Amino acid sequence: MKVVTAVLILLSAGAVLALVRMIFSRESSTKAIVLDVLTTLVTAVIVLLALLFHSSFLLDIALVYAILSFAAVLVVARYLERGI
Repeated sequence: MKVVTAVLILLSAGAVLALVRMIFSRESSTKAIVLDVLTTLVTAVIVLLALLFHSSFLLDIALVYAILSFAAVLVVARYLERGI
């Protein structure tokens, strides 16, 4: 229980730092990378909540979210590279 709480605190701190980086960044490529980092952190939080609540349903949600966020990051990268 203590380990999960500590990991959730560290993930939250990482998300805050990523949001600060996104706010103060001027380059769109950096913002796309931060978006990918944030979606990875959210997926990790959902997996930890699944562990905490012993819920396989939350693992399914984390898997679908990870696939959709990967696809979204690919779309953003393609847009930044040459437009859609």
